[in-house]
Amino acid sequence: AHLILKEYNHTACDPSRPEGCVRCSPTRPSVCCDLDSPSQFMSLDPPIPPALPKNPARSHVDTKYTMEAKEVDLCNALEEWRVAKAVNERGEACVMDYGPGFILPTATIDRIVNCAHHSKLRTVDDLRKETRWSGVALYGTEVLAIVNIFIPQQTNTPALVRAPLLPRPVLQPCVQSTDLLPAPASTSGTKKNKCSACGLPGHNSTVFSLSMEFSLLTVIRT
Repeated sequence: AHLILKEYNHTACDPSRPEGCVRCSPTRPSVCCDLDSPSQFMSLDPPIPPALPKNPARSHVDTKYTMEAKEVDLCNALEEWRVAKAVNERGEACVMDYGPGFILPTATIDRIVNCAHHSKLRTVDDLRKETRWSGVALYGTEVLAIVNIFIPQQTNTPALVRAPLLPRPVLQPCVQSTDLLPAPASTSGTKKNKCSACGLPGHNSTVFSLSMEFSLLTVIRT
């Protein structure tokens, strides 16, 4: 049997109302669209996530150095630690299928060894800054303890202490007064020449002798 649908007319129920029956007539929306009423749709917008703080800049470490026995032992110890930790956390089957890198990646091990060689891993915060390893919060203390066994980090370096600056002396203004100037030397006490031949002041015996010789020559010539 076929069901014959008649055309629906909402005005047939109540011909006295131009908009049709109150119960059957379709309701008009109070808001048209987001273009006409954008403020009505603001609650439907997805929330904007807050901006994450930037990671602190990592130190530049020289990787072109010759690894010694302590760096090799540290690398082997970290690899053994991550295997044991991965087996303890997820089981041997998971480690066989996916490896232990989900606990501590190989690139992170290389970064730890390089930073430990240059004494950059003194605290857990240093380990977080230098490696940006997501497992620092859970395993940072254990890894840092392994690092200090093979390459002890210098943590007891005394900090530089700045001595306080001494205040500058306040200079007194210059006093321009004649009272502070030394008195001129008196000329009254200056010793005058005194002739030893005639006893008169103002000349010496040499001048007196020359004058006497000149007088005698004058008398002889005359």
